[in-house]
Amino acid sequence: MPEVRQERTGWRDEALSRRHRRWGWDCPAVDLDFLFLEYDHGRASAIVEYKNEHAAPQYASHPTYQAMIDLGNRAGIPVLACRYADDFSQWKVTPLNHEARKYIPNRVTLSEQEWVRLLYRIRGYEVPQAVLDAIYTEV
Repeated sequence: MPEVRQERTGWRDEALSRRHRRWGWDCPAVDLDFLFLEYDHGRASAIVEYKNEHAAPQYASHPTYQAMIDLGNRAGIPVLACRYADDFSQWKVTPLNHEARKYIPNRVTLSEQEWVRLLYRIRGYEVPQAVLDAIYTEV
């Protein structure tokens, strides 16, 4: 039986991570880095796995992503992988399931405004101008 991978980063709830690894190879789980459940009025609208542009590459064939895709398919919602630039100027978005491809058929690079428009469109809304204006306001 293959050995279960050890905790690598130390920033998660390490005690739970170590404990879960004792449960064996056939009981896999993952603490996803930055998984967002996009929702509206208490209803799930999309699953997005966010990664910074400097993070390790994402592979849709990895069992972690396959589990996310399965979850989205069962829920009938889009599943997207999104790599964002440090300055939030670019959002590289990859559709991971059929529902996501209804909105974007292939991987695309979007501006922040375009990304926000997509998130609103998935929910069935137009973006309020005040929100678009706030994107360019420095805090």
